[in-house]
Amino acid sequence: MAILKCKMCGGTLDYDREQNLAICPYCGSKSTVFDQNRKLFEQYQNQYAALLNHPQQTVTEEGFWVETSREELLREDGNMIEINYFTKQPADMCTMYVAKQSVLYLFEEKHAHYAARYQEMIQKLVYPTPEMERHLSDYIPKMLTQCRLSDGRILLALRKKEGLYPLNLLGVLLDRHVAWIISRLENLCCLLDYNDIVLNGFAVQNLFVEPAAHQIYLYGGWWFAGVRGEESVGASQDVVSCLDAARKKMWNTQPKQKVRNHPITDLKSIRLTAAKLLGYPDMDALKEDTLLPKAFRKFLLETPKQNAREDFATWDKTLLAAYGERKFIPLPMTEEEIYSRHL
Repeated sequence: MAILKCKMCGGTLDYDREQNLAICPYCGSKSTVFDQNRKLFEQYQNQYAALLNHPQQTVTEEGFWVETSREELLREDGNMIEINYFTKQPADMCTMYVAKQSVLYLFEEKHAHYAARYQEMIQKLVYPTPEMERHLSDYIPKMLTQCRLSDGRILLALRKKEGLYPLNLLGVLLDRHVAWIISRLENLCCLLDYNDIVLNGFAVQNLFVEPAAHQIYLYGGWWFAGVRGEESVGASQDVVSCLDAARKKMWNTQPKQKVRNHPITDLKSIRLTAAKLLGYPDMDALKEDTLLPKAFRKFLLETPKQNAREDFATWDKTLLAAYGERKFIPLPMTEEEIYSRHL
């Protein structure tokens, strides 16, 4: 019989055969195992193996799924909202819940203006061509609903298709995988640049990944987004370290001074995100690396170009110099593997 680990705390789960539940004796989380023939744990690990490499239409509803935790929230109108989620994480100005078909951001009442900015900045986006809209719009948040709770908090719900996971749950990645992630982020940064928008939120905790299709989804961080040259309303913690020295000092020591949005901040934070995915805590640690292809390491450590289009063109040349002909390198991950990782 397989030994199952809790997605929330890592403890060994107990199995209640009558309820068909795996229960964590340490934190109380529950996992429900379903199989279309009702064969239980012996088939657990094989049931979902390699799922991310299967075509979407071959995954049946009778397959295995995990119900980790549940919360109830009372809406302003008196109706109750039930959230069944895989993982719950603190974000910059809110709390993030990841459910099967949605991502939810819950903002405290004092941060309601960040919830409003999140929606406002997404609605500002326009695409250069219909083709680019078809190509890129899926990776931008699509609102399902938003509501106010009885205690004044604001809940935003985004549509999420199956097979998407918080990037920070994948841990340290091989450089070839980090390379395609950079490509996707540079592409999204070009879209922001076209709109004169600076995200101030390119950080691992704000990104979602679709391992099977090699795609990155920009769901978090929009609460800090702003127009180029206008006064910044904030930045993710990792992004603050990517500000130039003068702006960083101003932000840390003179909070009343105006710090302006600048696109190079996004390009620098993409590089820091890559370094963290490679296992380095900061760019200084990356300087000691001797294993990365030289062209890759040079790109990460050099000052970005002044706009996203030029930077993407430089990255394209870097990719060719580092790895030669493009190849699709599978990133096999199961849902059980991803949600059992510790943050």
